[in-house]
Amino acid sequence: MSDQLRIVADHRTQLGKGATGRLRRTGRLPGIVYGYQVDPTPVHVDALALYHALHTEAGANALIRLEFDGDTHLTVARDVQRHPVKGEMQHVDFLAVDKDGQISVEVPVHLTEEDDLGDDSGVVNQILYTVPVLVKPLEVPNYFELSIAGLEIGDVKRVEDLAGLLPAGAEFDIEPERTVITINAPMSEEALEALEESAGIEADEPELIGEEPEEAPADESSDDAG
Repeated sequence: MSDQLRIVADHRTQLGKGATGRLRRTGRLPGIVYGYQVDPTPVHVDALALYHALHTEAGANALIRLEFDGDTHLTVARDVQRHPVKGEMQHVDFLAVDKDGQISVEVPVHLTEEDDLGDDSGVVNQILYTVPVLVKPLEVPNYFELSIAGLEIGDVKRVEDLAGLLPAGAEFDIEPERTVITINAPMSEEALEALEESAGIEADEPELIGEEPEEAPADESSDDAG
């Protein structure tokens, strides 16, 4: 990954909930810049520009050339806070990075050749969807492609199987023995039911629509007592 997206930031001179709310209503997103050669600085950026930056092929690892105060800082967006219901971005941290130093990023793992699995009806169980990597910012891969062609029940692919896809000088920020995918045997209905029972999951009783529940018979002894 080498593409860098330019975003202009302005200082936030007014802080607090009311001020950030007014910013958002004008299409601006409040945030803060910190990290390499920059003091923590409250800023705001165009929300739509940041949205587009984070929806390129690089995703959350997009490199952003953040311009403010006459300087340009190489940054990545971190800790993007979103509205719990609407999902809209509410705040963003920009981490300024050194282009010659390593940063830790989560690189997505894309499976390929899924239609070419072995002939034993194995089921793919993906355990890791991203892998943490220590790498220079300008060399961050957009994703790792992991072929599963020919794999059969019992086969496993681990982080170390992705080593050939690492840029020169990069390294995994996770144990290389960690499992990425396994090929499992298909589960029968009986085994699935047994698993649900062991987990305490019970099938719901069907609800009868339009029928009144039967009333318990009256206690005749109480009538006699009366």
